[in-house]
Amino acid sequence: MSTQFTCTRQILRHRRGIALLEVMIAVGILTFAVASITSAIVAGQQQAMEARSKIVGAVAAESLLSQITQVPWETIDSWHGYVEEVGTITDPTGIPFEGDWNEIGRSVTVLADEVQVTPLEVFIIGRTVTVSSFAQDGRILSTIERFVPEPQS
Repeated sequence: MSTQFTCTRQILRHRRGIALLEVMIAVGILTFAVASITSAIVAGQQQAMEARSKIVGAVAAESLLSQITQVPWETIDSWHGYVEEVGTITDPTGIPFEGDWNEIGRSVTVLADEVQVTPLEVFIIGRTVTVSSFAQDGRILSTIERFVPEPQS
């Protein structure tokens, strides 16, 4: 009986070693799975934040371009070189915007331009107005360009 008991103890010890190895492998797999899921969630959040910044940048650029195209033709050139630094954007009445608008800035370029309408064989003189919105780190979030024709052309 003593030989049988010793043999049973050895089998049990051997089974405990296998159980510990199985647990360690399972913990490793679980850790890898949790790390992968966490990484995917963080990447998704970063993409969502970048998309939000680009959308706000596009709205900000379009807003300023709309404001510029409403001024008299003779004053459009005065907007060339205009810059609103990050966090200084205001509405047309001078009231500062809050929220996501504090994370972007805008700049304007105005260039003399002509557009040829080929089917009509006509040249239209005007200005190409470009408004860019940018982030704190200098990344361009959005650029909108519009040709504004001279009223007499």
